Amino acid sequence: MPNYKVINDITKVREEPLSIKGAVGVYTQWLVGKDDGSKYAVRRQVVKPGGRAPLHKHAYAETFIILKGIGKMTVENNTIDVKPGMCIFVKPNTPHSIMNISNEDLELITIISYEDNMSIDVLE
Repeated sequence: MPNYKVINDITKVREEPLSIKGAVGVYTQWLVGKDDGSKYAVRRQVVKPGGRAPLHKHAYAETFIILKGIGKMTVENNTIDVKPGMCIFVKPNTPHSIMNISNEDLELITIISYEDNMSIDVLE
């Protein structure tokens, strides 16, 4: 296995639905992960119009980089209007959710740390 990985078109990476209870219209493409020898994961995520990831928390940190579309995030008790160019960092065990409020895909890159406990607690 080489010491690097090249993906020529991230939109062509295998897509899988987000597998947490209450998630609707959220799809994940794993770009970098443990199988690559990484200590963190880099994912492309697409939230379809009307799609959402429910309020949840987990032991890993998560960074959201908004590439396309508009949406709303809830982080703790704060509502954030998200748009392209934004970066939102969420500390471990912080309740958060995301929703697409537009008629176009909400596209983002998410980066997560790998922790001993990777479980997700849905809070709604």
